[in-house]
Amino acid sequence: MIRACLLALLFAAPAFALEPCPGASSKTDWDRGQLHDTARVLAGLRTPLDSALKDQLSEGALARHQETLGDGWAALRKRQLDAVRAFGQSQSPPATRVFYPFSGPDALYLLALFPDAEQSLLTGLEPVGLVPDLGSLSPQQIEAGLAEVRNSLNAILSFSFFRTNDLTVDLKRSRFGGVTPILFVFLAEAGFAVLDVSYLWLPPDGRLCAADAGQITAPPKGTLAGVAIDYFKPGDLKFRRMTYFTADLGDGGLLRTPQYLDFARDFAPSGTYLKSASYLMHKPYFSKIRAAILQTPFVMQDDSGIPHQWFPARDWTATLYGTYSAPIALFANWHQRALAADYKASDVQPLPFGIGYRHRRNDSNLQIYRRSEAIAADDATP
Repeated sequence: MIRACLLALLFAAPAFALEPCPGASSKTDWDRGQLHDTARVLAGLRTPLDSALKDQLSEGALARHQETLGDGWAALRKRQLDAVRAFGQSQSPPATRVFYPFSGPDALYLLALFPDAEQSLLTGLEPVGLVPDLGSLSPQQIEAGLAEVRNSLNAILSFSFFRTNDLTVDLKRSRFGGVTPILFVFLAEAGFAVLDVSYLWLPPDGRLCAADAGQITAPPKGTLAGVAIDYFKPGDLKFRRMTYFTADLGDGGLLRTPQYLDFARDFAPSGTYLKSASYLMHKPYFSKIRAAILQTPFVMQDDSGIPHQWFPARDWTATLYGTYSAPIALFANWHQRALAADYKASDVQPLPFGIGYRHRRNDSNLQIYRRSEAIAADDATP
């Protein structure tokens, strides 16, 4: 089924029409079947019997990887991911273009909460990384790389968020380094097939260009490195694209790379998602990205995103979910009295899963803020 869809899409796939970056070799002509198989191997899922990777894989190592990750996925689905997906279907605002700053490689929750997303823009400090070339590695090297993937995934499978500092170190050391392999994992787990990959540079002039594998690890000063992954759901011939950039979203970082905000604006997001964002936008030196987010039609977040006071009732309609008490001890300084008061005074909706820093069920919170004019526009749509 997958390979039949891939063959059909091969001729229908929209080209990522970009000029090559200065000094770049021609765009990689991927074996699309192998991209799909690579994602499934990394995610601990079974690969087709006719996969070209079959001879590269140690059956014992792959079985151990599948069993370990399989147990982790099963526990996560039962504990929260099935409920997150049900919430996304029933509660998330309609969104075909989702902006997810401070995401790192966390496509897992974006895919669960926004099932209609056709375009997504993720951003974090973690390096882009490369598509693992499993065909060039020995079975022993692949086994070691898969163990590193499991280590990188441990936090999000256990707690619902990545620890940024630990993850950045892990991804730099790993044989399958960077964000790209982790995005592959989450796309495969969600039932998507990877169709194409493009490495990107976003230079100071804002003209996105196609980089090659050798360039993506060391972009010139003032240039942002990124990756775009085209994917689809088997049986659904609708193309989707997930784009990730490595960028410092503090005011100082955006002063050095202002083209990022132009790119994010031109992306024209349907809305923004924020999770486990370290309360950065509570600080004055994250004002630029906060202002950009507040221009989007809706914001879905936990309390670590933008302070509640930035969503005045005259401009935004707030729906509160779960329970808000106080931040975890690490972020104790960022308690929000206004949010706590509204949780006591408002009609708060249940949140049937744990998410964010307070990741246990019945101890988590989520807010959805909808801009008033966006609601009016939706109501006026026939």
